[in-house]
Amino acid sequence: MKVVCFLPDSIAFQNKLGMLTRSAGVDFQPCKTEEEAKLFASKEKNDRFFLFTDAKKVDFLKEFSFAYPESRIIVILQESLQKIIPSLIDCVNIQCFVATNNGEFDARELILLLKKFESKDYPGLDKHLGFPAIFSEKIIKNQADKREALTLLEGFILKIGGNTERFKQYAQRVCDLADELLLNAVFDANPRLKDKARHEPFELQDQESVKMKWGFDGEVFGISVLDQFGGLTKKTVMQYLDDNQKTESMGKRASGGLGIKLIFDRLHHYIVNVKPGKTTEIVCLMRFDKRFKDFDSRLRSFHFFLVEDHQTK
Repeated sequence: MKVVCFLPDSIAFQNKLGMLTRSAGVDFQPCKTEEEAKLFASKEKNDRFFLFTDAKKVDFLKEFSFAYPESRIIVILQESLQKIIPSLIDCVNIQCFVATNNGEFDARELILLLKKFESKDYPGLDKHLGFPAIFSEKIIKNQADKREALTLLEGFILKIGGNTERFKQYAQRVCDLADELLLNAVFDANPRLKDKARHEPFELQDQESVKMKWGFDGEVFGISVLDQFGGLTKKTVMQYLDDNQKTESMGKRASGGLGIKLIFDRLHHYIVNVKPGKTTEIVCLMRFDKRFKDFDSRLRSFHFFLVEDHQTK
C-alpha cells in the first residue's frame, strides 16, 4: 500500500501523518507540488494508492479524481464538510473526509483508517472502540423493540455519566440520534416500507430486522445500526448533508435526509459500511466533552466504505 500526501499549507500536519504512516509500515510519499503528486500517480496508475490532500485544493482534487479513478482520496477538513460538499460531490473516489480540530487530527482515527486500507477489512463498531469497551445490543422488529432499545440506551448513558445533568442532556441527544438511525433503517432502507408514514406501527420479518449496538471505552462512545438491504450510497448521504440542496428535488423522501442531518450534528465521526444489496451499517462515534460548546464546535469526519464480494473499495 502506498500513500501520497500533498499538504503544502500544512507541513506540520504532513510530517505527523508521515510519522504515523511509516510507523504502520506503509510507504509514504510527501509531495511539494501538484505536478509532483501527479507524477507519482502516473507511475502507480495500475496499482491502488491513497492520496491525502486538503479540501481547499478543489480544482486539483477534481482533476486528480478524474485522471486517476483507481486511487482512493482522503480529504483533510479544516472547515465543515457541508461547506465543501457542493464542490466535491461528484468526485466518486473520495472515500473519507478526515476532520482536524485546532490544527490537530485524531491519531486514533487515522491509525484505524490505515489499518482498514492495509487489510481491506472494514469492521463494525467493535473495532472502533478500545479495550475494555462494554457493548450492548438489541434486535428491532417492531415499535415495542424500538422503544425498549432507546430506553436501554438512555439508561446506559445515564449510568456511565453518574446521572448528572450533563449526561442527561447527552442521553437525550444520543437517543434522538438513535431514533433517527432506526427510522432510516426501518423505513427508508426497506423497499416494502419506504412509502409508509414513520409514525405508523411496523412489523419486520426476520430478514428485515434491524440491529442496534452501543458501547463506551472510557474515552469514545459509539453506536451502530445495521439494516439488511445495503442500498445507501455516498452521493445520497452527501446530497442530504449539503445545506444548499432541497430534499424535495432529489426524488427522495425528505424525512430520511433530515434524519441524516440531525444524526451528523450529534456526533463527531460518521462511518458508513455498505455491502450492496446485503447490509448497510452506520457507525457513529463521539466524545462526551465537558462543555456542549466544545462538542458542537468540533468538525465532523465522514468515512464511506463500499465492500463488495470480490473487491473492497
